Amino acid sequence: MRLITGIITAFAGLALTGCGSEGDSLAPAGTSFESGPTSSPRNLRVERIRDGEIWLQWERPAGGSVETYIVYRSSGAEVSTAVDTTYGTSFEDQGLEYETNYSYFVTAISRSGHESERSQVVSGQPFNNLSPFAPVGVQALAHNIAIFEQLEILIDWQANVETDLVGYRVYRSTDGGFEVGPENMIGVSLEPRYVDRLIDVGVVYYYRVTALDRGDKESLSSAPIADVALPEPELIAPTEGELTSTTPVFRWHPVPDAESYRVVVTTSPTSGEVSAIGVTDLTSATFAGRRDATGDLNSLVPGAIYYWKVIASTRNDGTENSVSPVQQFKIR
Repeated sequence: MRLITGIITAFAGLALTGCGSEGDSLAPAGTSFESGPTSSPRNLRVERIRDGEIWLQWERPAGGSVETYIVYRSSGAEVSTAVDTTYGTSFEDQGLEYETNYSYFVTAISRSGHESERSQVVSGQPFNNLSPFAPVGVQALAHNIAIFEQLEILIDWQANVETDLVGYRVYRSTDGGFEVGPENMIGVSLEPRYVDRLIDVGVVYYYRVTALDRGDKESLSSAPIADVALPEPELIAPTEGELTSTTPVFRWHPVPDAESYRVVVTTSPTSGEVSAIGVTDLTSATFAGRRDATGDLNSLVPGAIYYWKVIASTRNDGTENSVSPVQQFKIR
């Protein structure tokens, strides 16, 4: 977010503007400044003001050993209270209300545990001038896995860094060139992810994401991203229960919109993978065994029953999108 200048005022003295007596000072009741360091933090100033943020900076006291600092804050008629401690000479106050005047002072704590007199008081008023940045790194990943009754497209992206952010809006269309609007908003999310379950197999969906701040300012939309839940691959050979050689060739029908496939061979319908068949963009693959823990190459055993399935992907790395039904075969 670009840095901006809000209303910044700095003033000296021990009382807030409008206080009627010394008893109305910023220090909370019961705070003792006796036996503190010989001097207080110097040159406290508002360094920057951003949307919902005020950044403070100051200098070490002249003399004395400082262990840490306490930052005090008040707004309106509130009594000043400690909001944080820090070992450094700066503090970023975040998550503030817009168009509210905040006043601050800082004290130093010596290594013996004594608190100094307070610094001068400074004030600042954050506004909501800027919209958040558009989300980046948006990805879409579809799944059509019947065994888990999973039909969805997962959209995720990098989290925005604005401290006044309240969430994200997700938009969808079947038109890749669509513009975001109320008619194509499908949901909101507090986290940088969203699961779209209201989809159909074989339909390409395009998504855009925006970020929203506490003042209802919306970012520009992200670049469009798309995916499609693929139909299940249809297996051709070996057919159910077919006798094959120890190096079977697996074949299946092409899946529309699929970029790659992966064949998985197992010793049971759900587990025990023994294959190391590479990702392919073809619709056939020859069995290749994987190596076990001892480094020996697994081969198919005559007389044994095995199971196979095909995973289809809209990516060239074989990432799981849709999965075929499992089919068995037997080695001669």
